[in-house]
Amino acid sequence: MNTNVLLLILLRLLGEGVTGQISDPYVGVDIFDLTHPVVWKDMVNIYEEINETQLKQWQVCFNCGFPEMGTAIHYQYYGWNALKPAAIPVQNLLTRLIVIDISSITKSDPNLVLTLDDARRWLTVEHGPTRPTLLLFKFGWADHPSYGLNYKCFCEMPGISFDLAAWIAVNLSHVVGVATDVPSLESEETRNVTAKTVSGLFGKSGVYMIENVDARRNLPETGCMALVSPTKLVDGNFVPTRFTAFCPRRTQDKVEIIMAPRPN
Repeated sequence: MNTNVLLLILLRLLGEGVTGQISDPYVGVDIFDLTHPVVWKDMVNIYEEINETQLKQWQVCFNCGFPEMGTAIHYQYYGWNALKPAAIPVQNLLTRLIVIDISSITKSDPNLVLTLDDARRWLTVEHGPTRPTLLLFKFGWADHPSYGLNYKCFCEMPGISFDLAAWIAVNLSHVVGVATDVPSLESEETRNVTAKTVSGLFGKSGVYMIENVDARRNLPETGCMALVSPTKLVDGNFVPTRFTAFCPRRTQDKVEIIMAPRPN
């Protein structure tokens, strides 16, 4: 093993220009598995149905979601020239994690379309460090009326607007991935179209998407790191992935977990 490329997990104080000591020298790190499992039979059935169904029909279904697929990652869903998860650079799989918890407003609107104006109230990442970052939109899917029901193609759920996706892709160049706890990032605004979809926009911008994240745990909005471990499936547009979060055990000191190269 090349010891020069080993990574260390460190803790540092948050805040621009902040110096000093953490009140407790042993803060500790909690490790969370945010992955919904997938049954091999269900995954095979989904792939077979995709192969046997016309592309246009499955484009509409892909704009919805597959709860049975478990936690999965993709760029664009379709097209021979679409980017594949196997091509994601390794440095974009171990990232800073920002959690945007809008579950409180989703309770009153289960099919919420999250707009740019609404999201910017939570997007602290806009003014944060510019290292590779993964955004997790937490809609509170575990409390949705349809959570836990078995659907091969499910469409009635919250999502993000096209304008919000475009703003992230254009203005937040350090965001390498966007995740959600619902089966799809698409909203009612983009779900039934083919030209202006969230997946098409992010895919062409090189931003990967993770869906069906198990976000039932209370994660801090900032301070965590994410480790994404997709199945390296050649020519696979849509593959299962493991999603792990490393978070500081104590948040009152405003610490965050970062990575750094091992000293020589």
